[in-house]
Amino acid sequence: MKKNITLLLIFCFGIFALQAQTVVYKHDFEKAANVNVKNLKHKLTSWNKAQWKVVEKPGEGANGSNKFVASGPEENATLVLYKTLEVGETYVFSADIKVTGIKKKSFKTNYTMKATSGKKGDVHMYAKDEVKEAAPNEWTHHEIEFTVVEGRETTMFQIYRWAKGITLNVDNFKVVKK
Repeated sequence: MKKNITLLLIFCFGIFALQAQTVVYKHDFEKAANVNVKNLKHKLTSWNKAQWKVVEKPGEGANGSNKFVASGPEENATLVLYKTLEVGETYVFSADIKVTGIKKKSFKTNYTMKATSGKKGDVHMYAKDEVKEAAPNEWTHHEIEFTVVEGRETTMFQIYRWAKGITLNVDNFKVVKK
């Protein structure tokens, strides 16, 4: 009897924990066609000359998925999402990221994932995950957590790679309110 009650409590807690988080934005790219991210209905965009496109390679996405988005080889590839969030709420920005186009660890495999607010000269850094010399051809899951402050509700989520000739692959781009 105690075992059944314990299992019931664990099940109920699990359901409550899942419902406690609200998905603000999620894109796993599985339903997208081979298209530039600027043409997706999900409001992702890119900066600079890099062309981010949905790529379909069965089983080669994060966790064995079939699709993900990949940067072009141009330098300064930045994938961007803008969202207005609630003051005082805590959010988690997560994504799976893989670097391709190079055979060994190098400074060229460096990339950054960050959440900021504001414009040039007045930027508030919520959180940042800088990866130095990432292992090439391996998906890595990243999460950054932050709480929104007053006056900084419009938030910019970025995944950035500097080096030319390297492809940055992104899957499961997600923002969740805790």
